Formats: sequence, structure tokens, C-alpha cells
Amino acid sequence: MLTGLNIKTDFDKKIADIVCRKVKDWDYCQDLQQEIYLKIMINLPKISQADNISAYLVRLTNNTIIDYYRKKERLPVQQELSEQVADEVTSKPDRSLQLADCCLRPIIESLPVIYRDALVWVELEGLSHLQFAEKVGITLTNAKSRVQRAKEKLKLAILQCCNYQFDTYGNVVSCCE
Repeated sequence: MLTGLNIKTDFDKKIADIVCRKVKDWDYCQDLQQEIYLKIMINLPKISQADNISAYLVRLTNNTIIDYYRKKERLPVQQELSEQVADEVTSKPDRSLQLADCCLRPIIESLPVIYRDALVWVELEGLSHLQFAEKVGITLTNAKSRVQRAKEKLKLAILQCCNYQFDTYGNVVSCCE
């Protein structure tokens, strides 16, 4: 007979490894592990009859992680933003973001109007490409291309203002003005 205690001791580390590897946030990792243990306790009779208990628990764990990401995708953007704002209010303000906003705003403002609007409306204000296309009166394909070109122009402007050095993987190693 399989008991909850045996599952806890035998598979605890394996479940924690799977969940925390796929979900980077520690709090969500802990919440998902708790949810998995509840599912195990609820489905204990089924699990004890499974041919391969380890495979069953891994599948249950992976399904729970998939469900987590599906629920997260369905969250309205406004709810997700309000959660982020609540986190920012409780945490110390990040000076690097203020610096980035201070430095990037003039570069964004220096872009031609059609590219500046595309970048601001889609990337900063959160309009979808379709909403942006309807607002400007262009096709969806043109809207996507315009946003892409705006990103490229922004990248070129940033690279021209500072001398960046990259490693072989494309990560910034240093920046000299």
C-alpha cells in the first residue's frame, strides 16, 4: 500500500527539481509544489494502482506546470500589471529602470514619427499589432513590419550612442561612452 508519507519522502526532491527548473519564481514554485501534493492526496487511490508510480507523478507534475502557464496566459493584462505595480510598491524602487527610461526616452523621441508611434503604442502602451493597425489605418502585416523596423532603428540608435562590446553569444560585456 502506498501512503502519502512515502510519496513525500521518495519523490519530494524530484518534484521540486522539475517544478523549480520550469518555474523560475520561488514563490510560484512553492505554490505549485503544494498544489501537486494536494492532487496526490486527492488521487492517492489511482496513484497506488498505477503500474509506474514515478512516471505517473512526473506526468502529474508536468501537467500541473502546464496548467499554471495556461492560467497565466489567460490573465488579463490589466490584472497582471496591477500585480506588478503592487510588487513595485512593496519593494524598493529600481534605479536602473529610471536610468533606462531617462536615457531611452530621448532616443525613442528622435525616431521618425511613424516608427516612434509604432514603438510607443505597441511596446510601451501594450496595444496589439491589430489594434495599432486599425488605429493608424494600415494592414496587420504593415503594422508588424513597422514595429519591427522601429525596433531595428532603436537598436541602431542605441549602438551609435555607446560603444558596446559583446561576447560570442551576443551578451553585452561592457559599455564605453
